[in-house]
Amino acid sequence: MSPAEAAALRLAARALVAALVVLAAIPAYLTLGPTWRAVAIRLACTVAVVAISVRVVRGVRRAIEDAPPFELDAAAAVPAPPELDERFVRLRDELRFSVRSGRYFDTVLWPRLAGLAGPGLAAPPDRRRARRDGPAGRGRGPSRDTLERLVTEAERRA
Repeated sequence: MSPAEAAALRLAARALVAALVVLAAIPAYLTLGPTWRAVAIRLACTVAVVAISVRVVRGVRRAIEDAPPFELDAAAAVPAPPELDERFVRLRDELRFSVRSGRYFDTVLWPRLAGLAGPGLAAPPDRRRARRDGPAGRGRGPSRDTLERLVTEAERRA
């Protein structure tokens, strides 16, 4: 049976059931007392509105589920893994942080460089800036040129 024939058969069955309900409701309505007739009509209308509302909600849900997903609701694409080695990326970030923060240089990078190069590695000159100094420590770290010199000297010694 094709979907169109099945839909037509369902519609005919529903029309037959509706006609039987109306035929059964007429004698029931006439046997009610005049004070209960208004209540019966309101109850019948409420049942009809609820039944129609349920069908409409189901139809809307089905339409939403069958619709193609909206582009903004799609899952975010998984970023590709970095092409650079993770150790290189960490070292690059440490150098960046060291240029920006003197405290980071003093507590993280300088002890590592001194440990790799051994004794006698000359410490970089102290670059204090009045504007950036505060209770948190000194301002910017050493310049990139100074860091390059320190790394080169550490490589030479290692």
